[in-house]
Amino acid sequence: MPTRPPTPEGLPQYLAEGVPKQDDTDLRALQDWIDDLLEYRQDVAAEDIDAGEGESIEAVEESSGGTVVIKKVSCGKDNCKCQSGELHGPYKYVVRRQGDGLDWDYKGPVSE
Repeated sequence: MPTRPPTPEGLPQYLAEGVPKQDDTDLRALQDWIDDLLEYRQDVAAEDIDAGEGESIEAVEESSGGTVVIKKVSCGKDNCKCQSGELHGPYKYVVRRQGDGLDWDYKGPVSE
């Protein structure tokens, strides 16, 4: 006889106690909703990516782990070359949805 799967570490108690009480139909609906939510968070469309002031978007690529964005940026220093338009980079970021905004995870420089 199979044993009940262990509760994931860090799962809030109200979920650890409440989810197992759901019937199979509700569990499948919950699983579908979680899958859709994960896809929504990782699937950031190119039109959702805006260049901030002093930035230039070079490329946007969809990926299974989030949307990869390559951009050039200004450092903000008054006497730097980037203030005259010669931006730093390009740099790679993985962008995911976080709440109502976007989370930019810096991955490092990209060789041109």
